[in-house]
Formats: sequence, structure tokens, C-alpha cells
Amino acid sequence: MRYLLLIISLFLLSHHSIAQEVVDSLDAKWNESEIKQQFHFKAGFQTDYSLGKSYISSADSPALGFNIQADWQFYKSFQLGLGMFNTYHKNLDSSVSGLVEQTNLTGTFIGIGYLIPLSEVWSVSPNIKYADIKLNQKTAYLNKEFKENAAMIIIGTSINYQLNNNISSFIDVEFRQLYYDIDSSPQIQEFYDKDHFLTLSIGLRYSFFSKKSLF
Repeated sequence: MRYLLLIISLFLLSHHSIAQEVVDSLDAKWNESEIKQQFHFKAGFQTDYSLGKSYISSADSPALGFNIQADWQFYKSFQLGLGMFNTYHKNLDSSVSGLVEQTNLTGTFIGIGYLIPLSEVWSVSPNIKYADIKLNQKTAYLNKEFKENAAMIIIGTSINYQLNNNISSFIDVEFRQLYYDIDSSPQIQEFYDKDHFLTLSIGLRYSFFSKKSLF
């Protein structure tokens, strides 16, 4: 009888130990998930440099504007983002753009990225985005305005420097391909239907629910 009680006691003790290890493991994974799941809000200034020969690159100045974005770091280091940007182009060559004096470009986008830590304070976030574009062009004739729709594919990376537990500075470098919603003849299609931009942005990012270290 004593041996039976001893065996039962050892079995219950080992069972409790295994159960505790499982609970501890789940707690550790939950804590890691809490660290990884965060919300980020970023805002900054940007400038667009036109690349190649196209309608805007041949006629307009480098654009100045701003951008805002909200990111959800939802699984490990994967991020989903929503945001918008607005840029202003001033016409420099009326022989190309005719009566158009300025172009205001507004985009709303969705994207996905991946956060790669480089050190305790430095990280990079490669990303790809799709943007819906609205172009508002102001002309010299009676101040009339024309509106166009376009789509944009954005491929880039964000370089982040963590200032404290919640605030980081960032520099974004992006290649942007703009597709206008117009039909041109094959001879001038490349000139009027597409535009290519190199976009540089600088600003600040605020992280919600962050721990002592983001990583």
C-alpha cells in the first residue's frame, strides 16, 4: 500500500511539473506576442524626384509634400500599414504641359512591411504599397482645374532610429511607379501614361504599447 501511494504521489508530482512547464511556456509566448504586437503612427515631410522622360519629369519641379501612416505590427515583425500623402508640383515648362501651372497629387495607400532590427536602436523596414491617386491640375486659363485618377505601386524601405521607448525618427527611401487612367497612342504612351519617382521622406514615429525594447 505504501508503494502504491508513493507511485501515485510521484505521478501527480510529475504531472503537476509538466503542467507548470506548459503554463510557463504559454506565458512566455504571450509576453513575446505582447512585445511584438504594436501600433505605430508616423508623420513626415517628403520630396519626389522624377526619373526618366515623362510628362511630369519633363515639365515639373521636384515635389514637396507630407505623409502620415498608421502601422499594425501584427505577427512577429510583419506590419500592415494605411496612410496618405500629398505632394505639390509646380510647372516649369509650358511647352510640355501647356496651360497647366501646377499639379497637386493626393494618394491613399495600403501596404505590408517587415521590421528588421539591426541593433538596439537601429532598424529597417522593407515594404511594398499600393496607392489610389487623385491628381488636381490648375491651369492658367480662367483658373480652371482638371482632375485625373491614377494608381501607384511603391517599393521602398524605412530606416528607423529609436530615440526612446516610444519615439523613433525615420528616413524613407521609395521608388514609385505612377500609372495614369488615360489612353494615349502607342507612340506617346510611355511619355504620358506613366511616371517614375524617387521619393525621400523624413519624420517621426510614435509607438503605442511598447516595452523597454521593441525587439
